[in-house]
Amino acid sequence: MKPWLKDTQGSFTIEASFVLPLILLSTISLLFLAMFVFQTSSAYQTAGIAADRAAFVWDNSKKNPITGAFTLGENDGLYWRLRSDSVSDLFSFLIPNPAAQIKLPVSGKQNADAGPVEKLRRVGSVVSSDWTGWMQYRNNGISREVSVQLAKPFHSPDYVEHRLASDVQSTAAAQVVDPVETIRVIDLTRTFIQEIKGRIKPSAALLTLVEPKSTPSKPVVINSHKTAVAYLQTLVNGSERTIKVNATTQRVVDAMDANQVAHQAIYTFSESQLRNEQIPKDAQLLQDGTAVKGVVWHFFKQTKNSEVKLSAGLRQDLERKGIVIVIHE
Repeated sequence: MKPWLKDTQGSFTIEASFVLPLILLSTISLLFLAMFVFQTSSAYQTAGIAADRAAFVWDNSKKNPITGAFTLGENDGLYWRLRSDSVSDLFSFLIPNPAAQIKLPVSGKQNADAGPVEKLRRVGSVVSSDWTGWMQYRNNGISREVSVQLAKPFHSPDYVEHRLASDVQSTAAAQVVDPVETIRVIDLTRTFIQEIKGRIKPSAALLTLVEPKSTPSKPVVINSHKTAVAYLQTLVNGSERTIKVNATTQRVVDAMDANQVAHQAIYTFSESQLRNEQIPKDAQLLQDGTAVKGVVWHFFKQTKNSEVKLSAGLRQDLERKGIVIVIHE
């Protein structure tokens, strides 16, 4: 027995049979760990690039989402910040309003709308279809932010599956900056103050705040669509006009003002009728930008109701199409 225990022949083979499997498993585990780290880094890079691209081209929906190039003269107009920049997010503390969001990968056909959702879709269309997740835009007034979350399944061996996640995820965000608008506001403020400085004395300014002593005119009574139109035409100094939307459709504008802004008086309505008939017409007119430079919908309170009731969904649809809402109560 002792000579057999002292014999060293074959010891290398026995030791290797124990050590080599451990080395092999450790090597494979390190390889999969390296692949997991690489996929995670790739997710962070892809999400960061998508968020940066969306923030960079946000001020002009005609920009190429990759290069930022656009044709001279192609833009979203001067007032895109009011009609297609999720301004309703500023009042989310009063009215629940979900942020503009899309799912990745992007599916469906893109259109020429300049709203937040379509801007996100244009950037999301260049993100690889291997990734799933979402893109979101939120306008908080001072801060405007594009957020991106990406995920991809990660398959690992069974013996390390409980130690590595089943998918890789990343989240990135980018702030939308508007240097042109910032310079414009600063320059306007600087020059405007210089223009009005010293032009009016404080005592004269107080006199302009004195209430008139004359008896106010009789209040306007609005009890039908006809009276609402008459009041609106007087208010904006406009007149009724019929505009051709396309070869088969016309739009009757209740009051077209001198700045080619179409004002519509809405007294009795159903939200389904507005969505299916009226919104597409006005959206097409805004997109063409020739006959109409802006659209304002005036909702008048009915005599039997205490207030004008609009759903949050309708408000959001109108805002995304660039239609301004005015409530008369």
